[in-house]
Amino acid sequence: MSSERIDPEDLQAFLEQNMQELLQSEDLYRIEHTVQVTSFGGSGTTALCAHLLAADVDLQPGPAQWPFKHRRQPPSADEVPDGFRVLYLVGDPRDAVLSIFRRNLQFGHYGGVHGRAPDDEVRRRLATLEGFLATGVDEFELADHVDGWLNHPSGYPVLVIRYEHVVDHWDRIREFLQLEPGNQPPELRPRRSDWTALAEPMRGQLQQMYGALAARIEALPPTLLVD
Repeated sequence: MSSERIDPEDLQAFLEQNMQELLQSEDLYRIEHTVQVTSFGGSGTTALCAHLLAADVDLQPGPAQWPFKHRRQPPSADEVPDGFRVLYLVGDPRDAVLSIFRRNLQFGHYGGVHGRAPDDEVRRRLATLEGFLATGVDEFELADHVDGWLNHPSGYPVLVIRYEHVVDHWDRIREFLQLEPGNQPPELRPRRSDWTALAEPMRGQLQQMYGALAARIEALPPTLLVD
């Protein structure tokens, strides 16, 4: 598969067929790229990666930038090359999870954030959004994902940016990624997943599971440099 532009649904099918083999590869997490874009998912990462690839940024390889695009574990300083930097996107986790399930990407996404394929019991719990919310258990561990990158190992910079501020703070991103001065921001599509449009009890279940994390993210500045 091409390492550039892959439809998320195509990536899901690819991961379903090849995940076990991919996860056993010794080279899977080798970092030779100098720029990495990562998020916990559903935060505009795919569109931003496509924009940066078109600008010839030395972005992470792999099918649709998997497995680095949603990887939970930040690398240590001795795992990365000189000049390595990470752009970490965050957004409302309630919308993000709704987006993941709306596109039927939950199984591949679980593998991306955990570095392992879901077992049969986890697959059962992830089969539908309704079933996932009914358990009250965040199988994706999104709060832990955010904490890991906010407290990443020293030795390289991470620029945390909230999804809704990518365009209006593009100058800061462009400087951080060392893009050409004339590089324009990507065109991010309006969200198609709005958790507030859900009926009860699903809206309340999403709030109970992710409300605290959503409040933490909302309290962050638009961009935050973490050295």
